[in-house]
Amino acid sequence: MGTHEYEADKRNENILIYVNGEIVPRSEAKVSVFDSGFLLGDGVWEGIRYHNG
Repeated sequence: MGTHEYEADKRNENILIYVNGEIVPRSEAKVSVFDSGFLLGDGVWEGIRYHNG
């Protein structure tokens, strides 16, 4: 359930996400509802690219 609709993209099914110092599967990535980024909309985006790994 969410506030908007989306179409699932099979390319993102096995994506890994960096959360709180750990790299976890998409299905395990969680953010607390008390997180300031969630509550206030602030945050920083960072990407990690793996090569040959």
